[in-house]
Amino acid sequence: MKGSFTRIITIYSAIYALACGAFFAVLIRSGASKEMVWAAAAFVLTTTIIFAGYLLSLRSGMIAILDKLSLTVQSLIDGQDREYFPVFEDNLLSKLQGQVLKLSGILRTQKLQYKEEGEEMKSLITDITHQLRTPLANLNMYNGMLANEGLPPDKRTEFARIACDQTEKLTWLMDSLVKLSRLESGMIEVRAERRSLMDTVLAAIKTFYPAAEEKGLEISFEGGVPVPLLHDAKWTGEAIGNVLDNAIKYTPAGGKIKVTIERYEMFARIDIADNGLGIPEAELAKVFQRFFRGASSSDTQGVGVGLYLARKIVTEQGGYMKVSSEPGGGSVFSFFLPVDTATNEKSVE
Repeated sequence: MKGSFTRIITIYSAIYALACGAFFAVLIRSGASKEMVWAAAAFVLTTTIIFAGYLLSLRSGMIAILDKLSLTVQSLIDGQDREYFPVFEDNLLSKLQGQVLKLSGILRTQKLQYKEEGEEMKSLITDITHQLRTPLANLNMYNGMLANEGLPPDKRTEFARIACDQTEKLTWLMDSLVKLSRLESGMIEVRAERRSLMDTVLAAIKTFYPAAEEKGLEISFEGGVPVPLLHDAKWTGEAIGNVLDNAIKYTPAGGKIKVTIERYEMFARIDIADNGLGIPEAELAKVFQRFFRGASSSDTQGVGVGLYLARKIVTEQGGYMKVSSEPGGGSVFSFFLPVDTATNEKSVE
């Protein structure tokens, strides 16, 4: 930059000197008096000094600006984001500095986000490996026992049943973990369409009704006012189904599960209430954590993925979940999904 500026000054100075020489040659040939020649020389000298001073000040100013820009970039590299140009001045350099600092903030945020996503993926892989280890070890153990030709028939039948159960658990676990990992990594995108929320809830109830009936549980539904809203029916049904599955598992035979839908001004609310075992207060803040299982769930099949996946699905659609429960008094899981108010106003009319 400095070399280019110097070359430009040198070229224009040479042109200026040639022009001055030509001017004095014309004056002398035209027979101008000595006083006029000296006056012209004084004028040229004065303008030359002024012009040279201007160029030197301009060069000094440009060097100062470049130095400040260099310091600004170096501060960004060092992660300090220092401001070397006055932010209160509305000029090009201040605006450029503000844009560069803003870009630096965006890049830093993205870097942090990528780091967090990488850590989350590492944690997910570790958790998946841990969860798969137990059923695989059980399968290897019971398959080894079944290979014993001297095993009594009753034991062979029992071990075959256990191996079959472990295979089913492994299949269910793999399906859940695949869904979870694909959602976590963004491979599955939740796509919202304007659908009836009541139809989505009823479809989920229909899927789990046979399991509830087999256990002797009663499922009731109160739909209230139909609520058409933007949501992914497939994944929302998956989230509702996960909560229903939990309610069926932890509600004793003869119990009741009640599903209700209410519409508020900004959200549609789905409540799934049961009169099952309930959740201790100390565990309420952990029920939505990945792979968390309460103390009372040790005898119930599961790995603690369902509720985490349900909240993940709802969050991806701009909603949220909450739970209220008492030990021995049942639980209420609530979904809150954002409502398209303009659409609902038309439906009410």
